[in-house]
Order: sequence, then C-alpha cells, then structure tokens
Amino acid sequence: MVDQGIGIKPENLPHIFDRFYHLDKSGDQLYEGLGLGLAITKQVIEQHLGKLDVVSTPSKGSTFTMWLNVWKEDSLPARQGTMV
Repeated sequence: MVDQGIGIKPENLPHIFDRFYHLDKSGDQLYEGLGLGLAITKQVIEQHLGKLDVVSTPSKGSTFTMWLNVWKEDSLPARQGTMV
C-alpha cells in the first residue's frame, strides 16, 4: 500500500509496529486510535510466515509492503485433528 500522507520520521520507524505506539505525543486528537492496528496486522502476517515492512519519507508518504508465502496444495503441512 502506498500513500501520499504526512510520512513517518526516521526515528519513529523502529516503533510503528509496537502496540499502543503513537507518533504524535502532543495530545492532538488529529490521529485517534489505540495504536494496535499495525501491531496486529504485523502479528497476523508473521503468523502466516510472512513479513511486513515500511519505507517512509516525511512530508512525502509511506509504502507498506507485505510478503506472504505461496504454498502448493501438495506441500502443505499435514493437518492436525479435524475441523468441525
């Protein structure tokens, strides 16, 4: 996903996937939220053996890239138990 938003400062990039992390600590309500969205997204992707990364330039925008493995049906791990 690519946006042309406000971008992310380099010093904030290592933290944007942390739970409850907010870029703006000034108390401005412009960007509301709990700070869980990116943390949960990254966790789900990694549980599927994928990767989530971001490249960002302040005042230019951000690019989020997600990689997921593609499995062939005959190479899937054996299922444990049965689904009801």
